Amino acid sequence: MADHVLLEAGDDLVRQLSHEREAVKAVLELVWNSLDADADEVNVIIERSATEGVDRVVVTDTGDGISPEKARTAFKQVGNSDKRMGGTTERLKRPLHGKAGRGRLRAFALGDSTRWTSTARAVDGRLMRTTIESEISRRTTWRIDSQPAPETDRPSTKVELWGKQSSHLLRLLEPKAVAQVTAALAPYLLTWTDVRVTYDGHRIDPRTQIQEEEHSEDLTFEYDGQTHSITVRLIHWRTGTERTIALCDAASSPVETIDASAEHADFSYTAYVLWGPMPQHRNEIPLIMLGGDTPLAPLLRVARDWISGRLEERRRRERRRLVDRWIDEGVYPYPRHAEGDQARAEQATFDLVATSINRHITGDRAKKRLTLSLLQNSLRHNPDEMVEILEKVLSLSGDDVSHLHGLLQQTSLSNIIRASSIVTSRLQFLTALEHLVFDVETYGAVKERDHLHKILERELWVFGEEFNMMRSSEIGLTRVLEHHRRAVGWDPTPDGPVHAVDGSTRRVDLMLSAESHEHDRVRHLVIELKAPKVEADREQANQVDDYMQAVLNEPRFANVETTWDFYLVVRSIKDRLKPSLRQANQPEGLYSEPTNYEHAHVRVWVRTWSEILREAKQRLEFVKNGIDHNPSLEQALDYLRQRHGDLIPDQLRHPTAVPTPRPGAAHLPAV
Repeated sequence: MADHVLLEAGDDLVRQLSHEREAVKAVLELVWNSLDADADEVNVIIERSATEGVDRVVVTDTGDGISPEKARTAFKQVGNSDKRMGGTTERLKRPLHGKAGRGRLRAFALGDSTRWTSTARAVDGRLMRTTIESEISRRTTWRIDSQPAPETDRPSTKVELWGKQSSHLLRLLEPKAVAQVTAALAPYLLTWTDVRVTYDGHRIDPRTQIQEEEHSEDLTFEYDGQTHSITVRLIHWRTGTERTIALCDAASSPVETIDASAEHADFSYTAYVLWGPMPQHRNEIPLIMLGGDTPLAPLLRVARDWISGRLEERRRRERRRLVDRWIDEGVYPYPRHAEGDQARAEQATFDLVATSINRHITGDRAKKRLTLSLLQNSLRHNPDEMVEILEKVLSLSGDDVSHLHGLLQQTSLSNIIRASSIVTSRLQFLTALEHLVFDVETYGAVKERDHLHKILERELWVFGEEFNMMRSSEIGLTRVLEHHRRAVGWDPTPDGPVHAVDGSTRRVDLMLSAESHEHDRVRHLVIELKAPKVEADREQANQVDDYMQAVLNEPRFANVETTWDFYLVVRSIKDRLKPSLRQANQPEGLYSEPTNYEHAHVRVWVRTWSEILREAKQRLEFVKNGIDHNPSLEQALDYLRQRHGDLIPDQLRHPTAVPTPRPGAAHLPAV
């Protein structure tokens, strides 16, 4: 005979407890119900429709079933479940999961129509088959029908759910669903190895999915003046992107699950936090977000700190092994032992980034070497844009991008590496330039226009960091006037050519311009280059002097806040010119400085490559020392020591005395 049981709860409450958008959690509740009935086998079957949607969900088990008496009480009320006090199952003494009597309500997340068919022993010992049915339209009413079952039957339960049209059911078909079920059931299945759970044809066996299982650890947290004990257990998964924190009771049964997908994106893991009173604090996670007073807040702080520490330890081990493998394969772009703190810091930063995106560094040895070399180059020259470059080239996921941004933002190395890279490149350039203009086997073949002009117009920092090239080399005096007038804010349109003293329209090699921040002055530098084989004499000096005279004699150049320097740059100077460059009370190298002109400050210099190279090297050495002695470098090294001490080179692990920075070196000089 069929009975109708009215659920003692309002429809709104039932709808809220159903969690109709959380299909996987609904399946898990049904699986836990089966396990709480001492089932040895649980099978979740997902029947597909013709359009590859979810047509029906069926959960079968070999548990003790639901007796008629239990059905009439269990389906009558929400809460006050007979499992609410914890404990163990009746027959096999396994830990009980269900505590609130909500599992049956979750069924409405999977189907508009639900049916339980269960075979179990009644109180009088008879084997009874009980059917329990309800529909979404009358979810607070359950039809219960019990009939004697054939003696050949065995205790079992079958739950059928169908008729729901919802896109949320498609989540049951995603690969992530298997990972969620595995993560939720892992502690239970690892303990009760004789239990078999199958989901949509997949055997749920966490042992085959575990990459590394950390030993659990007992911790404590403080709340309301009392000390509470918890146990945290961390499991790493071989595949997937599962990153969750499962808040469990003392028997490892999950009560709440926290999505930790934004944390530690380079791992797939589940952390189980075991605490006996956890079931009493269901649905308190939102309170933490609002700053509410709940013991889960300090509990999670302690647990998260422990989880982060263990993951960091594992990250360090994996990085060290990976870097060693790259070195053995011959694809690592750095020497095994770098020299100097800055070089070691750069190398350590490279290791952090490269190992974080290791899964994208694939292919044969040549491809790996190329990828790592490109990464090294990007780190050195474009550290601020490196993440964006990698995102485009390697198609990084959002998690990867966030992780890399976090790595680089936590160190102050990006500016240091970029500045150091520039200094290193420039010192190498000066060495090459010195070879070009001084080596007896090469300087005779070096031409001013074909070689020096074209090279130096790209490397004008040689003459001073303040200059930016105004235009390409070899511009006429008329264009010099145009650039000058534009620099001082005048109309640059030429109203006629500018002539040299001899009436010609001379061409100069390079013109540079810089605006001084003191008194809004504008400084122009006009450079006349000579091939290294040319030894400077009065003829060459007078040629540059003619440029100066053209400026002095041309009213259109008039501007009292402008300084003009004309350089004749040569490898060597003839003896008869040297006395003109070493006059009393004048800087060495000054050839001419007229003082009877009020509208411009103009000077002519004869400079040797030795002087220019020496000054450029001195500036670079100052920058290099500023980098090496900069407090920000030491802060960055401290970060590397604290967070990645086993990864960085041995020489960086222990801080050494840092020389006191020279005046002006406290901040990174501009490069």
